[in-house]
Amino acid sequence: MEKVMILSTAEEIAKGLKMILDEHSSNKKKPTDFETEKMTVGDGARYIDVSYQTLCKWINAGKVPVHGKGRTRFLLRSELIEAYKKIE
Repeated sequence: MEKVMILSTAEEIAKGLKMILDEHSSNKKKPTDFETEKMTVGDGARYIDVSYQTLCKWINAGKVPVHGKGRTRFLLRSELIEAYKKIE
């Protein structure tokens, strides 16, 4: 059910707008840890400053964990960092 507010004075209108804006801003979807951790193979290569081909070789050798199938592969930032520490 919709809320109906009748505002007549400038102060009431200002308070009503502030309340609506506060409700709207609190309803925004915040990114989850998974969404901020997830990166493409190309992004991962740039993140650790190696070539795309080098990172693909490490993935194929099992040195870097990858998720997904085929062309929809992705890395998790924390896993990439830990794997890179072991390689270097």
